[in-house]
Amino acid sequence: MKQDLQIIDADVHPWVPGDIEGLKPYMSHSWQKRFDGKRAILPDHPLRPPLAGNTSIRQDTTTPAGEPGGSCPHFLREDHLDKLNIEYAVLSSIQAGKLVAYPNAAEATVLASAFNDYFIDRWLPVDGRYRLAICVAVHDPVAAAAEIRRVGGLPEVVAVYMPLMNILMGNPHYYPIYEAAQEMGLPIFIHPTGTEGAFQTSASFAGGVPSTYIERHTSFPQIAIGNLASLLFEGVFIRFPKLKLLAAEFGYGWVPHMLWRVDQNWKQFRREVPWLEQPPSQYVLDHVRFTSQPVEEPEKDEYLDQILEMMHADRTLLFSTDYPHWDSDYPQTTFTSMSTELRQKVFHDNAAELFNLKPAA
Repeated sequence: MKQDLQIIDADVHPWVPGDIEGLKPYMSHSWQKRFDGKRAILPDHPLRPPLAGNTSIRQDTTTPAGEPGGSCPHFLREDHLDKLNIEYAVLSSIQAGKLVAYPNAAEATVLASAFNDYFIDRWLPVDGRYRLAICVAVHDPVAAAAEIRRVGGLPEVVAVYMPLMNILMGNPHYYPIYEAAQEMGLPIFIHPTGTEGAFQTSASFAGGVPSTYIERHTSFPQIAIGNLASLLFEGVFIRFPKLKLLAAEFGYGWVPHMLWRVDQNWKQFRREVPWLEQPPSQYVLDHVRFTSQPVEEPEKDEYLDQILEMMHADRTLLFSTDYPHWDSDYPQTTFTSMSTELRQKVFHDNAAELFNLKPAA
């Protein structure tokens, strides 16, 4: 379906067929032998979605070759970019996000580089509309920073996908990653990894481990809130004043609440964080962006309008489809009551600014 609206899709998920086995051509011979005989599939959460195939990937996105949706850059181009007239699609590998479940930092670092080289080699040359959020293994932040500097200068690389583990984002552990991302002019991209609450090294849910997929999926926003509070009050955006962050697929209905609460608490307890020079909400508005999927749909359109106004969506919200996952959102059915001016910013301009994307030729 052709659309007059300019669209940048801020969150599309490619897939490597064969998982670790498919990445071996992008490892040295010695590392290929290291993974021989080991489990060939990256760790996955035991609470899988109760859907066909026990997967979050939609059956109707299966490629003509029978591979899972997102496996083929040619098919994704036809099935998604062409149909929706998408100007750019930012590729973020949630498959690579599972690296945080790996206890071995050296293995995770090698796999992250292999993921990046795979997509640079197999995907980016296929279509000029593909842009890549390179993945890093956060276990070893110095190695992660080296990876950012190794491939972050490519013109198609527009972000650093930083899978979250059980260290909050304000911790100095991550400073080498932030320093490299800022140096390369790349925003940090965070996203649920599919491992939360199931592995010791993965991000934890507050209160304990959920027992159903529906609990797990509902609870994703709490991980974003905890990490944003950590970034704000640890002063990361003061130490790294050019650093930007995109919180993808955590929703956004909670953002007005968070903005109010951080400012309210700052009024009462600002002596604890004397390095903050302005209300915390201002750092969010200046440095943090959110994706639209999964779109929150309150009972009345006016409630949605209020949420968007309170979170300053004209600056902070980016459209995303989450293709090829089960809860994808599409532009023809998303934010249909939104004004033309705001739709232009949400569906295009905010992403173009964050990812430094020029109009396609």
